[in-house]
Amino acid sequence: MYCCYDRKKTIAVPEPFKRYITPIFMKDNGEIQDSGFSIHLTEWEPGCKVDYHSHDGGLEAMYCLSGRGIAAVDGKIHEFRPDTVIIAAEHEKHQIINTGEEMLRVLCISMPPVTGKDLGKRAIEAINGQDIL
Repeated sequence: MYCCYDRKKTIAVPEPFKRYITPIFMKDNGEIQDSGFSIHLTEWEPGCKVDYHSHDGGLEAMYCLSGRGIAAVDGKIHEFRPDTVIIAAEHEKHQIINTGEEMLRVLCISMPPVTGKDLGKRAIEAINGQDIL
């Protein structure tokens, strides 16, 4: 199987958690039916962040491709730079903040898989009232 990043599928999340989520390998793309994981790319402009949150029912691994920031995982702050990974287990709160001067690009792998629709829905719910670190 071959999957390709397609900017046309990007979900733009507004302030206060502005970011761009692009599904890459997800069950709702029509080709993937039985997979134990999903992949998406998340991009933050300088100064932007995701809410401090956790996931029910699975884990998320986040690999920094480019840019710089900080990552909070279960209350501990870590430098987040290229070639570093954070892994948030089920119910483990985590957050990423772009503290650099360029786009922060992160490849995210979720197990079990999530859909692009799930990601968009959760992002809007966060805007309406999640914790901010």
